[in-house]
Amino acid sequence: MAENISEQQKFLIKTLKENGASLVGFGDVSSVKSEIAKNFPVAISFGVKYDQKVVENLHLDEESFHNHLVELNTPIKQLISIIENLLSKWGYQYETVPINILIKDNQQLRELQTFPHKTAATCAGLGWIGKCALLVTPEYGPRIKLGTALTKAPFSTAEPIVKDKCGECALCIEACPYGAIHNVNWEREIEREKLFDAYVCNEKRLDYIPVIGRKHSCGLCLQVCKIGKVV
Repeated sequence: MAENISEQQKFLIKTLKENGASLVGFGDVSSVKSEIAKNFPVAISFGVKYDQKVVENLHLDEESFHNHLVELNTPIKQLISIIENLLSKWGYQYETVPINILIKDNQQLRELQTFPHKTAATCAGLGWIGKCALLVTPEYGPRIKLGTALTKAPFSTAEPIVKDKCGECALCIEACPYGAIHNVNWEREIEREKLFDAYVCNEKRLDYIPVIGRKHSCGLCLQVCKIGKVV
């Protein structure tokens, strides 16, 4: 069985990467305070990188950046479908995490109960949480969109990342137009509110609805991050 599960895991990684996944990892989430993690203790975490040109130009063309984020939902859903099909074929139970929840107001943000994609990614060793509360990967920095499936399949898991590697860098703090980033270094179990005021960020971007008909995508914090930045 051990050999079989190992071959299945290798095949899953290969298939996901052949179909557009930039990063794939497996993490033990059994210690995470979440009911779903108790039932499905292994996270399959993957990411699709952003188009670097779109990111570098987002301060001049926010609409293209917004459209790019929306377009990335398609390959993420396709990759989730691959995971679902393979896990079903192999007889493993699983749950997938939604990727495109539209947050309409801060009340909805407070009540959001889904398993965090970023938690799965840190448990899978793909990266750490930056001061801006985004996942930062060594390869692409925060310029990556995540997908997650939780399963009972006994895949081997990576060493989790439990502290950030941002050090004294303050580029995202300086770039935030709303002062929402608190210049605090992340470590596992720290509350998001200590790093970043998600409610201020959400509220300020919702203010754009009367002007552009939707929430502003901003992205300045991920644009300035020097990790994974193409120079």
